[in-house]
Amino acid sequence: MSILQNEQVRAALIALIVVGLNALAQWVRGKVSYTKIVDDYWCYIQPVAEAVRDEVLKGLKESQLTTSVLGDIVQRGVVQFIDAYKTNEWREPTEHQIEAVTFELEDVADRAMGRGK
Repeated sequence: MSILQNEQVRAALIALIVVGLNALAQWVRGKVSYTKIVDDYWCYIQPVAEAVRDEVLKGLKESQLTTSVLGDIVQRGVVQFIDAYKTNEWREPTEHQIEAVTFELEDVADRAMGRGK
């Protein structure tokens, strides 16, 4: 208890709490913006998501779905999104857009396997 009466210790604890809350706020903002990105570019993501789902289901039927195969399926989907985006928007997608699409395609793959995030 006496350690908490030390002004330097209290300042350090307050700083730690502030840093933690800031990190949490950034994480929440990132997740919300992922949703907005997916909503905004759904016309490009939707056909890719269907292809990813179909490939995952095919891999499950053929009992050939491993973690590396699943990763390859998602990566191919991300590349398809990037190609469609570049073709229609005439520019590269941002890293944040690519992260959002990757997250969405991983979620699609998980749901196809019966696992939800």
